[in-house]
Amino acid sequence: MTTAITTAEVQQAASELARMRGALASWLKYRTINDRVLAGTAQVRKPMPYAQRVVASRRDVAVEQDLANKLSALLGAIMPGQMLPSSDLSSNPQGAVELAQIALTGGAAGPAATGGFATPGWLSWPVLIVGGLLLVALTAIKSAADVAKDQEEKACIEVGACTDYGFWLKAGGVAVLAWLAWEKLGIKHTFTRKGGS
Repeated sequence: MTTAITTAEVQQAASELARMRGALASWLKYRTINDRVLAGTAQVRKPMPYAQRVVASRRDVAVEQDLANKLSALLGAIMPGQMLPSSDLSSNPQGAVELAQIALTGGAAGPAATGGFATPGWLSWPVLIVGGLLLVALTAIKSAADVAKDQEEKACIEVGACTDYGFWLKAGGVAVLAWLAWEKLGIKHTFTRKGGS
């Protein structure tokens, strides 16, 4: 006996899918910049040979292989019968990247049952995900993409091809809190009174 898929389940799957896609997009952003460093075409603040060594040593092939395997399993379940890139990074070093791009853009579905119009495959993904109980796969892919992104981002920042915006946001937040405490909470007046008496 099959149970009906509820709107809430589809919305949850759509939300998880959006989180997974966000993680993949973040990873691909830093991966692309670091690929340009490896090719010698990126602007870096460190000497290029050093920058290329750092990026190459920080790239974790095992993490990317894990991500590629998980993406391949998800895409194979959602898009059966479609030819997908190889997830074996020893034969296809760009396999994880290619699979991530497919997960971001979705696949083309066949003509819809009503009307005969073709619909983008990713519009039907949340229903397929709930139907296939693949919600756990989305979380696992998001986690793997976050780990891969962290490695690529650290390498990118170390070689000077990226800026550590997180540091500057934290520093700005501390400065704003210090100003609020100084001006609005009366710390300024406490020091002024002590100095004047």
